[in-house]
Amino acid sequence: MKKKYIYIFVLSIIFLLGFIVFIVVSKTSHLNVKKSEKIALTNISQDQKYKEIKSVYNKSSVFIPFWALPQSKDDVSSYDKLMYFGISVSEDGVEKNESGYIQLNTFQTVTKGYLGKKSLVMRMLDNEKNIKILNDEKIQNKIILEINNLVKENGFTELALDLELSGFFSEDIASKINVFVQKIYTLENRYYRHFSVIIYGDVFYRNRPFDIKSIGKYCDEIMVMAYDFSKPYGEPGPNFPFDRRSLGEGGSFDFSYDFKQMMEDYLSKVSLEKLSVIFGMYGYDWTLNNQGTPLKRAEAVTVDQVNKILNSKIQNPNKSQISNSKEKRIEYVDEENQRHVIWYEDEESVRVKTDYLKEKGIGSIGYWAYGYF
Repeated sequence: MKKKYIYIFVLSIIFLLGFIVFIVVSKTSHLNVKKSEKIALTNISQDQKYKEIKSVYNKSSVFIPFWALPQSKDDVSSYDKLMYFGISVSEDGVEKNESGYIQLNTFQTVTKGYLGKKSLVMRMLDNEKNIKILNDEKIQNKIILEINNLVKENGFTELALDLELSGFFSEDIASKINVFVQKIYTLENRYYRHFSVIIYGDVFYRNRPFDIKSIGKYCDEIMVMAYDFSKPYGEPGPNFPFDRRSLGEGGSFDFSYDFKQMMEDYLSKVSLEKLSVIFGMYGYDWTLNNQGTPLKRAEAVTVDQVNKILNSKIQNPNKSQISNSKEKRIEYVDEENQRHVIWYEDEESVRVKTDYLKEKGIGSIGYWAYGYF
């Protein structure tokens, strides 16, 4: 009997020692793998990191304005995300008598069965209304709760804020915008809901009152509007030039800012995985006098409208791609013998810019807007 117990004891010791050896070997090999992974990562060049990121971030979204709804989900099935534009707000909260709110049910009906993500865009485009909202926290709280309920009730997976301000403002307006953005982010984050902020592309160039670094902390995505660099009330020019000047190509156009610098400015404040770029698929048509300066405010024209102009009976159309802008420029004379010039973004110029974005590691893009191209 005693031998039996000794035999069991010895087996137990052997088993215990074997188990300890197994644990030690496993841990050592695990640490070695982690160590080798760490060494490999430290040897990866910046370009290789960008390539890895590109494989993760490769998505496209399209804005669906309430005035240009698709016929069915099949019309927009190629996009990863639909952004309904959108719901307008004021000091009274959500504007339920406004067209964006009224068309919401129709948008939901025509896109029923769409398998991608859907984002509801809060439209804040009126300066006077926006200032009132930013100066009153009670109004802000009311708007945020009402918008959150709309997102939830209508099955949107994301919320986007399009807050636009133009002109000169007090120094504290940027901090008030930060507070408003942070409030929205806090609530949406509670529901594990993606929150995007839509910002001007020329925010650095024109010193607009937005603290990009702070906003970047309190959102999941910053969507940069890479259009409207040339204003309809100003001199003719591109939607957003790719290069500031045409180096070594003999181009005569020299712009004061460009797409590349815009991206460098944003990347200095926001991590690249949070950045998305929106391309405006349209341009402006300026009517010119004999000196080549605008006679009046330019009219917005979509890519589809530009193609119709080219196919109409206009006189002496002259279409060219400007080397540094990469966008198209058309000069023509209308039926009333008036000179015109159109600058616009199209699929070809977008391709040049998206290739550049991919080199930077940014693969998330959007289009303004459905029905324009």
